[in-house]
Amino acid sequence: MKIKFSNRGLTFSFKENDTFQAGVRYRYVVDNKASQVLIIPDENGKYKFSKKGAEAKPLVDLRNEEIRQAMSMARYMEVEILPDKIIVHIIKTNVNFDTLANADITDLIDKSDKVTFSINKDELKNDSSALAEMLETSGLFDRRTRSDICYTFDTVSLFSGAGLLDYHLAQDDAFDILYALDKEPAACETYRHNVGDHIVCGEIQGISEKSIPDCELIAGGICCQPYSNMNRVGNEKLDTSKKNLIYDYIRMVKAKNPWMFVIENVPQFITEDNGKWLNVLLTELSPDYNITYSVVNDADLGGYTMRRRMVLIGSMKAMGKVVIPDVHISEYEYKTAGDALRKVTPKWPHYYEHPAHNEETIRKMSLVRPGNNFKDIPESRGIKNRHSNSYRRLDADKPAVTLAHPRKTLMMPPVGNRSLTVAESAALMGLDENFRLFGNMDKKYQQLVNGVTKATALFIKEIVKDALYRYADSLFMPRLLAA
Repeated sequence: MKIKFSNRGLTFSFKENDTFQAGVRYRYVVDNKASQVLIIPDENGKYKFSKKGAEAKPLVDLRNEEIRQAMSMARYMEVEILPDKIIVHIIKTNVNFDTLANADITDLIDKSDKVTFSINKDELKNDSSALAEMLETSGLFDRRTRSDICYTFDTVSLFSGAGLLDYHLAQDDAFDILYALDKEPAACETYRHNVGDHIVCGEIQGISEKSIPDCELIAGGICCQPYSNMNRVGNEKLDTSKKNLIYDYIRMVKAKNPWMFVIENVPQFITEDNGKWLNVLLTELSPDYNITYSVVNDADLGGYTMRRRMVLIGSMKAMGKVVIPDVHISEYEYKTAGDALRKVTPKWPHYYEHPAHNEETIRKMSLVRPGNNFKDIPESRGIKNRHSNSYRRLDADKPAVTLAHPRKTLMMPPVGNRSLTVAESAALMGLDENFRLFGNMDKKYQQLVNGVTKATALFIKEIVKDALYRYADSLFMPRLLAA
């Protein structure tokens, strides 16, 4: 359960039960004598639990003057969820928290004895003692180790796509994604359903830096098509226009000055146009950030494919350079395409979604052996400049090749003369039956092809989280440990 305390009022989300669910109406009563706020289900109530995040947790969001007054002298709060009501116990203090107006105190009732909190980046930068004072005053600090203290880092997502990176960030309490941006309406609808309503659908060129919230982390998968060997359109003008989007990403980083930024893209980003675009990034952002980059393989990270991606991380000079570990596992430990596809059952959304094929296409498919491609088709062997994944049949006992648009390439499962279904494609990307895609079939496939695999997303998340934790610790842990 997460409770935020600020001068705006009372905001917290919690796990739903039979009584309290997103969409249910309620009313509240402030009992000043008992220092409590009672939240009571009422079908005629003025307020309604909204939905928080991909898990659709019920969200209480009360910001009126009566609530702000009740919260104004709170030291911290305890929440009790009963079958017929929720009780917010206000633990008061005579200390004025006006100077901590941007700070969030979080009390996790259902996470043993850990204390979780959020604090605005600027407050930490301008007054690194603010958090220490807040914890000491509230009585929450008692010489705990760093592993007992959790942080929540404000995050902005650019070029968010369907949210395959953000989906995994959002499931970690360390990241609060305040804003996401993508231009594709279908991808935005997928993001909205699985990650949250904070997605904005629009072109980044038309977005003002002022409309994007301050944050500790900016993450983005800048359009990869102009750098990729797959799905090249052969349109130099369009390619250049898409490559120039890097300048908008740089613009946002310079304006928001996050502690860290992350870019994931195809490996060719490093070498395209003789390294021009990588050099643009280094030239523009190196004065303020340490920048490191590496190419990782999904299978080496525990994924189901041999998909290779460039991961580039920038960290403020004060943080030092972030190390991206070189991870390799034995090929005998690799997960396989069969491992992913065996998870898919009729319960999955998109289970039956795949394109229809004519008899000639089915005949050609029947000639391709597991692990092979169009070269198994006699009349296709001499064709040059054909994508290697054309008529690719996956081998159940090996990791899948990089997922390419199954309708366009006719990528097939190990058994069956048809393209991969949308559900099978999602499974290869590491997703599960809870992830639902929107748009027509073409757009669903494209959202997956453009996305980040689960294993790569988790790899990025853990590296970034560790670096953010260490930097946050450096700002105030010495004082806390001396208390």
